[in-house]
Amino acid sequence: MNKVILSILLILTYNISYGQEILYVNADNGLIIREEPNKKSKRLGKFKYAEKIKVQEKTNIKFFIVDNGEKINGSWLKVQGIVNSKVTSGYVFSGFLIDKVLKERVEIKFNDFILELDNIGLMGDLTVLSKVQKDTAKVSLDLSGTPENKFLKIIQKKYKKIEVFQRYENSITIMDEGPHCDLTEWKHFYSEWKKLPYNKIKNSFKTFKYSTKDWEKFIPVKINELKSAVDEFCGEKWSKLIKNIKTANEYPSGVSMSKIFLKVILTNKNDQITEKIIEFEIPMGC
Repeated sequence: MNKVILSILLILTYNISYGQEILYVNADNGLIIREEPNKKSKRLGKFKYAEKIKVQEKTNIKFFIVDNGEKINGSWLKVQGIVNSKVTSGYVFSGFLIDKVLKERVEIKFNDFILELDNIGLMGDLTVLSKVQKDTAKVSLDLSGTPENKFLKIIQKKYKKIEVFQRYENSITIMDEGPHCDLTEWKHFYSEWKKLPYNKIKNSFKTFKYSTKDWEKFIPVKINELKSAVDEFCGEKWSKLIKNIKTANEYPSGVSMSKIFLKVILTNKNDQITEKIIEFEIPMGC
């Protein structure tokens, strides 16, 4: 084969392979895309955290930035991706790109602010979260989903003070081989509201993680009252399953976390307070 043709084929193969490289945005606040490979060039928009982008060209233009006191080295890459629902090509800093798939953040929109939360494992009708919520937002989680031990960010311009609190609800569930009946309309245990710590470096709040003991807490109940509730809400089949139990935590009866709540309290410049609740519904049973 002619050496010139072979060289051209090798170059084409390299370009196709490189052009198919996929990277993901690992910048908490998003990654700016510019028209030219320099910091003074026109901004074309911003890629969101976890956004998938396609590398089109690698430049040899290297530079660094200082982020929260940390020096981050990188270079300019020409990439293509989605910005504001449009396919956009331009240049980005490589220091905030990784080759590992990142889970997208969940956005919960209220009138005056947006709450961003690390991926929590959603289920059900996800179009609900595309709408502006009122006083309470209800979110359904899948079997592995949880808002525990996550970074939470409030995006807003109106309020001078923001506080976020967390608590949980436990309910009783009656288990069988596979199915279960959850007494979510009966009695519950509620933990106290606890204020979330704020991480200045990440500009985010950090949610709490609960222990096994937390999941098992419940208020004192009389077994006869529990059996009556199971008969009312679940039916005769389930009543027979628990006819010999002595406590609410004796199988096939059990206590499990059914909801986790976040309360956002916002204070404006006139000291007026706005309060919003986010209610996470957790699948119960086994």
